[in-house]
Amino acid sequence: MVTKLTHSKLIISGSTIESYEYKEKSLAYGFSNSKGKSRKKIVVVNEETRLKKIESRKRSMQRSNSRLRRLVNANAWKWTKPDNSPYPPVFATFTFKEDIKDIKAANRIFSHFVKRLNYELGHTKKSFLKYIAVIEFQDFSRDGVVHYHSIFFNLEYIRKDILADIWGQGFVHIRAIDQVSNAGAYVSKYLVKHFEDDRLDGQKRYFSSRGLLKPIEILDQFKADSISSLIPVPYLAKQKEFTSKYQGKVEYKQYLLERTQSLNDVVPDLDLLL
Repeated sequence: MVTKLTHSKLIISGSTIESYEYKEKSLAYGFSNSKGKSRKKIVVVNEETRLKKIESRKRSMQRSNSRLRRLVNANAWKWTKPDNSPYPPVFATFTFKEDIKDIKAANRIFSHFVKRLNYELGHTKKSFLKYIAVIEFQDFSRDGVVHYHSIFFNLEYIRKDILADIWGQGFVHIRAIDQVSNAGAYVSKYLVKHFEDDRLDGQKRYFSSRGLLKPIEILDQFKADSISSLIPVPYLAKQKEFTSKYQGKVEYKQYLLERTQSLNDVVPDLDLLL
C-alpha cells in the first residue's frame, strides 16, 4: 500500500466530529503495518526502562481513552426502538460479592450475564444488546476485586431489582444519562480512572458487543477540509492548539451536533463528499 501524506484529519463519532489540522508536519497514512508480531514487552531492570514503561503505559492509556470515547459517541442515541425513537444510553455498574480477582474468570461471568439479560428481554434468537464494558479493580491495593462499569445503547427499561437478580453476583447500580450532550466525554472520563493500573497490562481495558457502529476516520485532505468547511459554525464546541511530540503544532476543533443528529443532517450531500 502506498504511503500518503495529509495535513488534515476528520473523525466522525456519531454526533461528535473532531477536526485536526497539522501545522508543521504531515501525517503519514496508508502504509501497512507488520502483522502477527507480538508487541515488545518492556521489562523493568533500571530507572531508564522504568521510565520507558511508564511512558509506554501512558500512551497506551491515551489511545484506549480516545478509542473508548469515540466508540461511545458513535453509538449513543443511534439505536432506535420499534417506534423509531432513540434508546437513551444507560450507565451501569456491576460488582462481585465474592472475592473474584481473575479478569478472565470475571469476563466469562459477565458474558454469561449478558446472554441471560438478552434472553430475559425476549431476544432469544440473536444477541440484541449493544454495550461497552470497562474493567476496574475495587481499589488500587493489590487485593482489589474486579468490577465493571458499562454503557448500554439499546437497553429497554428494566427494574433495578430484576437486573440485580439476573446479574446475581453482587451490587448493581444503573442510571440513564439522557441529559448528557457528549456521552463519550462523560463516560470515558469516569471509566478510565483506573486504566493506568499495571494489572491491566497485556489485558483489554474494555470490551464491547459485536455490531457496534464505528467512528469514521477521514484522512484524505481534500475530503476532510471540504467537510469541515461545511459544518455550521454554531456547532463548534471547542477549539484549541497544542503541540504534539511527533506532529508539532496541531489545531483541534470539536463540533457537537444535537444528540440525535448525524453529520448527514447538517452537511448537504455528505455522501458525495465521502
